[in-house]
Amino acid sequence: MKKVVGLGACVLDTLINCDKYPKEDTKQKADSVFLSGGGPVGNALIVISKLGIKAEVIGGFGSDNAGAYLLQDFEKYGVATANATVLSDKTSFTSYIVLAEDKASRTCVFDRGTVPDNPENVVLSALDNADVLHLDGNYLRCAIAAAKYAKTKGVKVSLDAGGLYNGIEQLLPYVDILIPSAEFALGITNAKDIPTAMQGLQEKYSPEILVVTDGSNGGYYWQDNQANHYDSVKVKAVDTNGAGDTFHGAFVAAYCYGKSLKDSCNFASKVAAYKCTHKGARTYPLSKEIADNL
Repeated sequence: MKKVVGLGACVLDTLINCDKYPKEDTKQKADSVFLSGGGPVGNALIVISKLGIKAEVIGGFGSDNAGAYLLQDFEKYGVATANATVLSDKTSFTSYIVLAEDKASRTCVFDRGTVPDNPENVVLSALDNADVLHLDGNYLRCAIAAAKYAKTKGVKVSLDAGGLYNGIEQLLPYVDILIPSAEFALGITNAKDIPTAMQGLQEKYSPEILVVTDGSNGGYYWQDNQANHYDSVKVKAVDTNGAGDTFHGAFVAAYCYGKSLKDSCNFASKVAAYKCTHKGARTYPLSKEIADNL
């Protein structure tokens, strides 16, 4: 069985469901409030596990209640945690997310906690028998150390490039599967359109796979020296939180199953759209059988 190891933002989300986004300096009753594990890498690993690929999380976690919740949540969904490092007296990454039903919008306020970006907290040996290392650019020093180690072991490096973090250019040369958002691709290249941005990224960093996501517009994959468009799947969205993370997890799973680049994009797009028809980034039913029949 293929194995994916993830390192990046693993976040305890407090999700607040409202009929509409509250006005500033007012009070408003929530429809519901619940806790959930979250974060780009965290959500992607759970999607990968649900789709039948072995998954493991590494990196540092706080010794607080949030850290304990996150690790227990991974175990619940079949993501191994044996090589995660729990740091005493450190606090975990948390966020508070307002989900407005009328516009299916997501507004997030977060606290990164006090877990340091220290490669000493990363158990690199977990990569020795892995096929893919999945990153999101958070904890950049740790990510670079892990990516360098992965290259020595023949492990492919995947990056969910959603944010233009300071110094992210240091990581990009080690990435084999580069999947930036349109915002990232345009921002880092100063290009005026996605195909031009993709050409610039391909020429500068030469990833084996380059895909740019563009929300409800679908996205593009680079093949035959050009940008090729793939469509999004239109659904009635009830919760878009975690949709991008789901796309990345489903894409990596499709890659592990040997699907073509085009088919991997379409597969990931369908799974991400399916997620948007359910509330929650993790609790909805998903399996390879379900995904193959979407």
